[in-house]
Amino acid sequence: VPAHFIQEVVCKWKDQVVMTALWSGGISKNPYLSFKFKGAAAGDPLEVSWTDNKGESQSEKSEIS
Repeated sequence: VPAHFIQEVVCKWKDQVVMTALWSGGISKNPYLSFKFKGAAAGDPLEVSWTDNKGESQSEKSEIS
């Protein structure tokens, strides 16, 4: 079975990168990600983008609660 996993995760708050993670083949199929940073308030925008080892990428936008 060919490997297929997330390699990079980037989180942006108000277009500013607040977290970057570099992962490898040891990451879970359905990973849970939690982190903290200063300055955010409820309702602020947060964008999470990720790229897999096949070069495909996606992103999702949400609000901080």
